Amino acid sequence: MEDKNNIELQEKAPDNYNNNNNNNNNNNNNNNNNNNNNNNNNNNNNNDINNNDDDNNKIIYQNPTPASSSHIDSIEIDINYDLSNHIKQRVTQNKTGMFVSANNISYYIPKSIKKGESEELSKLYLLNNISFTMKPGRMILLMGIPGAGKSLLLKVLGNRLGKGKIEGELKFNNHEVDETTHQRDTIFVSQDDRHIALLTVRETLEFSAKCNMGENVSQEEQSERVDLVLDQLGLSHTSNTIIGNQFFRGISGGQKRRVTIANEFTKRSPNLILMDEPSTGLDSATSYNVISKVKTIAKEAKASVMVSLLQPSVELTNLFDDILILGEGGNLIYFGELNNLLPYFSSIGLAPLPNQPLAEFMQEVSVEPSKYMITDKIELSSKDGGDDESKSLLLGGADSGNVEKMDLVKLFKESELNQKTIQSMQQLIPSDIKVSDHLIKKLETGDNGKSSVRYELKHLLARHIKVMKIMKMQYAVRFFQAIFMGCVIGSLFVKMGFTQADARNRFGLVYFAMVLHIWTTIGSVEEFFTLRGIFDDQKDSKYYRNFPYFLSLVITKIPISLIEAILFSSCCYWIAGFQARVDNFIVFILGMALTNLIAQGIFQVTSAFTSAQLLASLICPAIVVLFMIMSGYMISRLQIPGWWIWLNALSPLRYVIDMVSSNELYGLEFHCSPMEKIPPSNYPLLNVSYADGGYQGNQICQYSTGSDFLNQFGFSDNSYMRWVDIVIILGFVCTFFFIFFLGVKYIRFENKKPPRQIKLKKKKEKKDKKDKEVKHKWNGCYMTFQNLNYVVPSVKDNKETGKKEKVTLELLKDVNGFIVPGMCALMGPSGAGKSTLMDVLAKRKNVGTITGDIRINGQLVKDMNITRFTGYVEQQDILSANLTVREAIEFSANCRLPSSYLQKDRVKLIDEILSVLSLTKMQNTTIGPNPTLGISLANRKKVSIGIELASDPHLIFLDEPTSGLDSSAALKVMNCVKKIAESGRTVVCTIHQPSQEIFEKFDQLLLLDKGKVIYFGDTGDNSSTVIQHFTSAGYQYEHGRNPADFILEIAEHPPSTGQSASDYFKSSIHYSNSIQRLESKTIVPEGVDVPKYKGKYSAPATAQLHSLVKRGWLNHVRRPQTILLRFLRSFIPAIVIGTLFLRLDNDQTGARNRIALVFLGFLFGGMASIGKVPTIVEDRSVYYRESSAGTYPAHLYILASVITDLPMMVLTAFSYWIPMFFLTGLTLGDHGWKFFFSLSVYLLVIMCYDSLATLFALTLPTIPIAILVSGVGLNFLGLFGGFFIPVNNIPRGWIWMHYLVFSKYGLETLSITELKGEPFFCEEDQYSIIPIAGTNFTKKYCAIQSGDTMLLQYGMNDAYDRQFYNLIILGGYFCAYTFLGYLALRFINHMKR
Repeated sequence: MEDKNNIELQEKAPDNYNNNNNNNNNNNNNNNNNNNNNNNNNNNNNNDINNNDDDNNKIIYQNPTPASSSHIDSIEIDINYDLSNHIKQRVTQNKTGMFVSANNISYYIPKSIKKGESEELSKLYLLNNISFTMKPGRMILLMGIPGAGKSLLLKVLGNRLGKGKIEGELKFNNHEVDETTHQRDTIFVSQDDRHIALLTVRETLEFSAKCNMGENVSQEEQSERVDLVLDQLGLSHTSNTIIGNQFFRGISGGQKRRVTIANEFTKRSPNLILMDEPSTGLDSATSYNVISKVKTIAKEAKASVMVSLLQPSVELTNLFDDILILGEGGNLIYFGELNNLLPYFSSIGLAPLPNQPLAEFMQEVSVEPSKYMITDKIELSSKDGGDDESKSLLLGGADSGNVEKMDLVKLFKESELNQKTIQSMQQLIPSDIKVSDHLIKKLETGDNGKSSVRYELKHLLARHIKVMKIMKMQYAVRFFQAIFMGCVIGSLFVKMGFTQADARNRFGLVYFAMVLHIWTTIGSVEEFFTLRGIFDDQKDSKYYRNFPYFLSLVITKIPISLIEAILFSSCCYWIAGFQARVDNFIVFILGMALTNLIAQGIFQVTSAFTSAQLLASLICPAIVVLFMIMSGYMISRLQIPGWWIWLNALSPLRYVIDMVSSNELYGLEFHCSPMEKIPPSNYPLLNVSYADGGYQGNQICQYSTGSDFLNQFGFSDNSYMRWVDIVIILGFVCTFFFIFFLGVKYIRFENKKPPRQIKLKKKKEKKDKKDKEVKHKWNGCYMTFQNLNYVVPSVKDNKETGKKEKVTLELLKDVNGFIVPGMCALMGPSGAGKSTLMDVLAKRKNVGTITGDIRINGQLVKDMNITRFTGYVEQQDILSANLTVREAIEFSANCRLPSSYLQKDRVKLIDEILSVLSLTKMQNTTIGPNPTLGISLANRKKVSIGIELASDPHLIFLDEPTSGLDSSAALKVMNCVKKIAESGRTVVCTIHQPSQEIFEKFDQLLLLDKGKVIYFGDTGDNSSTVIQHFTSAGYQYEHGRNPADFILEIAEHPPSTGQSASDYFKSSIHYSNSIQRLESKTIVPEGVDVPKYKGKYSAPATAQLHSLVKRGWLNHVRRPQTILLRFLRSFIPAIVIGTLFLRLDNDQTGARNRIALVFLGFLFGGMASIGKVPTIVEDRSVYYRESSAGTYPAHLYILASVITDLPMMVLTAFSYWIPMFFLTGLTLGDHGWKFFFSLSVYLLVIMCYDSLATLFALTLPTIPIAILVSGVGLNFLGLFGGFFIPVNNIPRGWIWMHYLVFSKYGLETLSITELKGEPFFCEEDQYSIIPIAGTNFTKKYCAIQSGDTMLLQYGMNDAYDRQFYNLIILGGYFCAYTFLGYLALRFINHMKR
């Protein structure tokens, strides 16, 4: 063989097959013995790694050929040669690696204690007195029950912990950890797969390589490393595919996991490798492939390795040298060599059960030691050879009670193994090895391995720019919005003249343009929280410093802000008729851009200091609105009380509006129209003689220059102050971003909170220690499918033309089979089509084209309401976080069971489900938003199953029910599923990497590869049928090996020559038998009825509505922090505004401020509505799942949302309007009718805002877009509501919009209620002095003597009779928005399947 990368074909005669196989086994056994029994089972496993230097890591497969073939070929693939060779070329000859010693290390979190309690109670220990060593080239498998502290231990070793303290001695090469270099010398693969969704796989790894390898490594070497990692982890074919998320389709979950691993392995020659559950989401063959490569790196790069795994196969376990097992409370129950594990446990009277995988024993021994007690002579054989062959142990005098009390921690601590470990720490590093060149410390030159700030900033900017290019459509929408709103606002204030109204309109335009640029940036909150997790991971790995990251965020925001400002200003400025001077235009652009940056600074600071996006979404608008109020437009700076003037000085928007207003009005001359003169032309006393109390026709124009208007608002009346304002604003921008930088650097929110227990009245329950079984019996369903094909539209690049072209992808190809009552497994490697097939069978696909024939009990599925008798457990556990376990299952039962089920039967069914799923003890525990803040992943999966069981289904689909679970939890879940199947139900389950015990629970198997069937039929006793099928094709199977791993490797690594597995299946007896049965229609037994149901939903609408309302209310009351925040968000601004306009008099200022007060209430209403958008979008996914399951109709969901949201709307309205009303001294009216009436109107306005935000959240695909559009909607409501520009001044072309927005009717109604018939007066300094021509006399004039005058100025004087009709109109808007929301929910589904 000239090249080890080539495939060697070794022809073997069929007659010699058995002999050759035996020889292979013997050779493998000898190799293992020569290699210190590193792999106990390798003698029978041709796919195990051979540890000889010359034949490192070879996988042997038998190539299947037709039965008529005279030869059977074997394929030998050297999978790790390239990797080994690559490392050898780059590792220095004298590298010694890292020696780690942990001597009695503990980790605890400080907690508060009561007075008089012992100091020990102030420490919550999560790891307890753990001692172990790590040596270069050796691999440690970390095992333990959930919550034992596996992830915590890895974080301690990786120096990645925030809160908490470490006790004991932890040294790396005999030195303490150096925080400046440790992470860069360590590979740390976390549990979470957090990536930028819009970057491709290659772009993601290229960025990692640039950060991890540094600026001193050439671009060619970085690219070579990326190519190698892509190739070694099987990602080359997806290198140009985006990562994706729930909104953007990308790579699969297993591929994301491999990208997470690949990111870290771009580091140069690591000394320490720590991996936290790297096999989650990977099939067994891929997991084996990945860990075998880690073993190669450990050996060649002399790295010390510790890996935690959930469900390691025997082959995977045998790759490790040492085992470390953690028990409950973070206690050590074993550390030592793999070969010593069984002898140690047998010495204390414990041993695995017959045929039990070793990994499962290690996982569960600390939980139930009595289960593994040796009570008789048990043969502990490792049939694959090694030192454990033919061992027999006998333990006398042990009883179950003693073993249950067995202190495994103490036994190991006192064991000889542990004493040897502690003694070895004294001479961990051999005396002849010098490790000075590999100490974890800074080099003598002061270089700590970091790249320069310039280098890091360069590549962070390049990454941001790539993302921005991909998101060009979103930015195009923002830019289009800037142009559109610029044209709208410009045309609304088109060609302003120089009257008094035009001067005031200039202020209104400036203020509204500022508001517009604020709301367009609120989407940065969602952007920050999307990137926060990625930044935290990369910060922990020392990819870059905090400052370059912060600087890259700021720099990339500046051009976007500037472009938006230029586009908006270019339209608005010239259409509106502002001063045609270049310097004025530039200042206006700067004002808009700086407003944008100020808003982003406020939003980023708030986000950095809050733990969740929901909280930030509620707080951010409140802060901005307070700054807007204190800007000096809504209330002049001259009128702000002394106790609030400091807030005016701290409002950055005050300087923006001062700058832009003085920039526009300074130096302009204004005049008065006839009606603007004082007194106005229609004033009755205008032409009356002075002697008779008139003005003798004398009028004045009160304000004649721009400076007059600027002085009225307290703004600067000179040109140079605008430049001072720019400097001050830049100071605010820098301050906000500096605080943001401090938050990014120092603030870290760690979600470590136990789930809540809801205290309920306890019911007396009969204790039954016996294993519960499902008592109800069903006939199950018989499903058949023939010639099933599924294609979806796609787009790919045409290499010849360079353009994108539409293509179709065939995901399922001629799939045939049938499923009978019992358990059927759908298996295959990642991307084989397992979930796709199940979605097709369950009628869950809403995109693509399906052809073929699917029947249940003989009837076509397309003619059936399948949701009435089926359950579908999705791979992602989409659950209501604030419900308890019991409430979630109870909700499903109440919504999906027919009324014929009596209440006692429902309770009995729910109790039975809880018992079968082993959830009874935690039935009153809240589910929580994720496994960290709620119940565990395994229990979340059980709850998902329980929710579907509550509908009493005949046919159940489960998509990857064991994904992310450890072996113990996976077995428990599948035991529950088996009990369900034994009750007569039909269970269809996709599953990857099952243990042998789990795999043998299935009755049928359908194995897929690239959408084609490569096996369908019974599994047989001990999987004998499926094993016989593949061994007859020439594949070698070793006795005792997990059959699931065997068949997945066949699917994962098909032969490159000869007959394919799918073709061989079509030539097999299994295929012909299944086709014959399908065509003869003998699958469905006689007497099995077709499920028939009337209507789409089982439960009556009243029961569904009651359950929805109850759940919605619980969602509110179990989030007290959110309720408190809602209250404070309205109450605090009410106090601020109330004290700002404290006890309004009926003078001229009081008259004008009354309408401003009403508008400010609307401003807060709109702000409050935007805060709920993220919650609605998140809750929408729960609706999609429940709607697909036929739980309830969309109109009941909307109705229940209205009912449960109404108290929150009342809270928002009342907590603002009531304190504001009485603090400002608004008119109560007779018997307080004006108060109650205005409160009712304001509540309706809040309801309209709320329903409009709900409409946007249900219609639009993502949170940023929904918030952006909501902001635009608020701008229109404010712009055309009649406050910024009175109806008399709105151009005719836009008058229709004034009548279209609901804010017009609310503002009009509340203004009339407050001002109609209300008398006003002038203080001495508020009179206008009119000189009488030809005399030395003057006469005072009071402009506003009645509220009717104010109403006339705003064009509301003709709406007196509509005051009460407007209530009906507002109610109509609320109903209309709610109905449109229902239509959006009913017909728009953003979750594409």
